[in-house]
Amino acid sequence: MEREKSLTLMPESELLRNAANASSEGITISVMSAPDRPLIFVNQGFQTLTGYSRKEAMGRNCRFLQGDATDPLSVQALREAIAKGESCTVELINYRKDGTPFWNRLSITPIRDHRNIVTHYVGIQSDITLLRETKVRLEAANKDLEVFQERVLKELERAKLAQQFLLPTELPTSTTVRFASLFVPMQEIGGDFYDVIELPNEKYGLLMADVTGHGLPAALLTFMSSTTFKNAVVDCSSPARCIGLTNERLFRKMPDDAFVTMFYAVFDSENHKLTYVQAGHPEGYIIRSGTKEILPLRTGGTLVGAFSADEVNFIEKEIDIEAGDKVVLYTDAITDILDRCEDAQETEFISFLQAHADLSLESLFNRIYDFGLTRGKLTTYPDDFTLLGMEVLQ
Repeated sequence: MEREKSLTLMPESELLRNAANASSEGITISVMSAPDRPLIFVNQGFQTLTGYSRKEAMGRNCRFLQGDATDPLSVQALREAIAKGESCTVELINYRKDGTPFWNRLSITPIRDHRNIVTHYVGIQSDITLLRETKVRLEAANKDLEVFQERVLKELERAKLAQQFLLPTELPTSTTVRFASLFVPMQEIGGDFYDVIELPNEKYGLLMADVTGHGLPAALLTFMSSTTFKNAVVDCSSPARCIGLTNERLFRKMPDDAFVTMFYAVFDSENHKLTYVQAGHPEGYIIRSGTKEILPLRTGGTLVGAFSADEVNFIEKEIDIEAGDKVVLYTDAITDILDRCEDAQETEFISFLQAHADLSLESLFNRIYDFGLTRGKLTTYPDDFTLLGMEVLQ
C-alpha cells in the first residue's frame, strides 16, 4: 500500500489560488529559478494589506515592501534561510503603497520538487500592527463557497495536494528529543493537520488537529485554522492561551456546523516538563518504556471555533517527562475503528501501546496503522490517518 508522506505544491492549481484568496492573510509565491526570485502569485489578502495590485506586485522581488526602518538583521535572517533552503519567521517593518509603515510577521516556507531541490518559496504576511477585522470577508467567502465548490469539484486531487502542503516537510532535530510522524491521507479530502514548532529557550510545540468534515469545505477550513493557530502561537507561550486565541479568532468566522479539535503540548527540554491542553481532541499518551506504563494526557477542553470566549475554558496541565518517554498524539482514525468493533474493549488501544512500548516511534506508528486495518477488517482508513510523537533522548 502506497503511503503518501509529502507532495509538491502545484503553483498552477486553481484550487490553491482560490483557497489562498479566501484567506485574510497575505500569501505570496516566489520562484527560485528566475533572476531576482520574483513573485509569481499574490493573493487578495496581500493586495489589501499592502495596497499594491496584483499587476504591480507580480514579477518583482518582495523586497519592494522594505524601507528605511526595516531591520537589516531580519532581512539577513530571511536571506540566510533562503540560502539554506529553510523556513523562517521574522517580524519587520514594511511599507504599503501609500508609504504607511506596518509591522509584518513574515513566514516563508520552501517548496521542494521530487529531487529535493527548492523550487519556490511561499510567504505568509500578517499585519500585527492592529488586529484586522475579518468577519465581513469571511462571511462573503462563505456565501461564495457554494459557487466556489462547484467550480473546483474537478480539482479535488489538487485540493488534496494543497492541504498536505500545510504539513511540515521536515521535523526539527535535537540532541535531547526526537520527533516522528505518520500521515496517510484518505482518498477524499480530510481535515487533519499537525506541526512541530520550534519555540524559544529549547522548547517545542506539538500540535495535532482535526477539522470537521471532508471535501472542499474541510480543505478551506484546514487552511484557515492552520494559519490562525500559527499566528496565535507567536503571541503567547501558554498552550491554553494559544488555543484560546485560536478559538477567539475562529469563532463566528466558520460555518455554524464547523469546528476544530486540537491537542497542543509544549515540551521544555531544559526542565523536562510537558505542558498540554486538550480541546475536544482524543487524549494523548505518554509511553514509559522502562515500566511500560501508559499515562493519559487529558484536560477535557471543548471544541475550537464553536463557542465564544465566554463559553469556554481551556485548562492546561503539566507533567514531568523522563528520558526514554515517548509522547504519542493522534487523530480519531484509529479510535473510530475500535469504536465500530462490537467486541472492542475500552482499554484495547492502551494495551496495544503497552505491548509495543519498546519499539521506535517509526515502528510503533507503522504497527498502529496496520493494527487498525486488521482490527477493522479494512484495506484503507475511511479518514486521514495521522500520528505525531516525540521521544525524549536524555
